[in-house]
Amino acid sequence: MAKPIVKSLTAAFYVKRPLASWPALVGHVHGINVPRGVIPHPAPQPVGAANINNLIHLLEQTREISGDVAECGVYQGASLIPMAVWATQHNVRKTFFGYDSFQGFEDTIVKDQQMGGADIECKRPGGMNETSYELVAGKVKAFQLQNVRLRKGFFKETFPKETENRFSLVHLDCDTYNAYSECLTFFYPRMSPGGVILLDEYNDPPWPGCNAAVDEFLAGKPESLRVIALDNYEKYYFVKQ
Repeated sequence: MAKPIVKSLTAAFYVKRPLASWPALVGHVHGINVPRGVIPHPAPQPVGAANINNLIHLLEQTREISGDVAECGVYQGASLIPMAVWATQHNVRKTFFGYDSFQGFEDTIVKDQQMGGADIECKRPGGMNETSYELVAGKVKAFQLQNVRLRKGFFKETFPKETENRFSLVHLDCDTYNAYSECLTFFYPRMSPGGVILLDEYNDPPWPGCNAAVDEFLAGKPESLRVIALDNYEKYYFVKQ
């Protein structure tokens, strides 16, 4: 593990330099995804975390759309932090809201276990808990980010406090059926026309609950799914009509 002094020095050195120029080692030291650290898939596939290049492309696509940016399922901040860095460097004046329990999955993940899909160790109550609010807040501070707001708690606790916000881009990386249902219900009416909701686990083998929640929610609505697949990281999204 990198020592705090190494993290402090590298963050201070690189934060003013274009994100696209950051060596992969910087991403490794800080536990964040950087463009030069992306290893392309050999063929298009939906598995794995969202490619930071996909996210930056969608940030660019929606930069003139009114509203802020949200990520649901921050985990250790691997994508939230570089997105906020990119926005700061490109003078994109949006606030980046990061929603996460910072304590792993709720017991409702039992529903996802019953839905089947590929079996992975973290797919259990309390899984994905190798993080903390303090860990991600430390990265926000290290990269001097003034545009990030972390929201700690389960979605049913934090969403009711955000009723006035509008959004241009929402990255859903929340895995489970219940979480996707809650997020879509909350964000859909708060999206600006032309805004994008990215669905990280759609068609990802361990998480059929994502497909079920998304398909149920979009049934009868005018939006349809699209695909972005930079570096063969195939992810699904829709544009708010």
